[in-house]
Amino acid sequence: MRKYFILPLLMLICMVPFISAQAASSTEITSVRTATRNDANTPFVRTVLDISGKVNPRLFIDKTGRYVTVTLPNTKIAKGVDTECSSNRNVVSDITLTQRSSGTDINFKVPHAVTKDDLKVFTLPGTDNAKSASRVVIDINDKSGKIKQWRHWDDDKIGIASTTKDKNNQLKQSAVSNAATIPSYAGSQSYNLTKGLKGKVICVDPGHGGTDSGAIGAKSQEKNITLAISKRVASLLTNAGATVVMTRTTDVDVYAPNDGAVEELQARCNIANAAKADVFVCIHIDSFSTADAGGVTAYYNSKTPYDYGLAKYIHDQNMQATSFPDRGVQTANFYVLLHTNMPATLLELGFISNPAEEDALNTEAQQQNFAESIVKGLADYFDHNGN
Repeated sequence: MRKYFILPLLMLICMVPFISAQAASSTEITSVRTATRNDANTPFVRTVLDISGKVNPRLFIDKTGRYVTVTLPNTKIAKGVDTECSSNRNVVSDITLTQRSSGTDINFKVPHAVTKDDLKVFTLPGTDNAKSASRVVIDINDKSGKIKQWRHWDDDKIGIASTTKDKNNQLKQSAVSNAATIPSYAGSQSYNLTKGLKGKVICVDPGHGGTDSGAIGAKSQEKNITLAISKRVASLLTNAGATVVMTRTTDVDVYAPNDGAVEELQARCNIANAAKADVFVCIHIDSFSTADAGGVTAYYNSKTPYDYGLAKYIHDQNMQATSFPDRGVQTANFYVLLHTNMPATLLELGFISNPAEEDALNTEAQQQNFAESIVKGLADYFDHNGN
């Protein structure tokens, strides 16, 4: 009798790996898309894969630096998904998806050798915010130098709710309903440099929002921290007599859900430009591939004689409000720095990828300290007439 019990038991044991393999491979790549991003300091090609479940990507670069592979363990390619993708050939020559028994390889052939410093691989929540879904994002920097950064955008009405209708460029109200209520775009390049915060128009831009979570830490998302700090800044400025224009006051996309980078960023610039703001302050939280990176940075672009002063005065105050390392004041060609008509700065207030800094950034004390230091920096900037 014993042998009759042993045989089914052996069959069950043999089936366990098969069942586990089936369960593991149920995670699928449901779509792949690429885009060329030229709104950052270094242009890059972004590849985004929609995944039906959670996955931990693995990055490999061959010795020549010409072949990059990102492996998605226990993941398969869904039916109908193309295994070959086209992209900007100045940055990526070929993109192919290869199915393996243990997962899927996303293979990149690049025309110019790259190192790990030229790549970023990270995951984001799924576009529908479903807990079971995710996105894998792969960024490869341009090493050709042939991709030009944005310097001008012809559509001045992006993100602006206007009462006039242009047949050649008509925007649906639903696309701009999340933007702040502001006057129609005027194209004015005037800004005030007189002393004092009272009467000044200050645009505060909480980075990311809505379908764009920004960087993700172990316990929080960038978009929520930037909004929390920005709200505190707005409250303090209002109490000081300034008029505050925020690009968003809740967890929304400024232009539209799942929009493109240029549309989203230009919408934020247009809000500041249309309001004739005296300064533009963009608040972000940094991130890196290793947990030891940390610190505070202020970025500027010398499109006016006063952008550096704005970044420097705020940064000096920020460094008195935290124990995070000082990463200095740096120049950059970020889109929002180039396309705002007034002096502008983009602040990176610590690293969400650094556990200690993420913990601090999620406390009311550190958020309030940064908010107060930003307002003090703004006061210093105006008291010195921007110089």
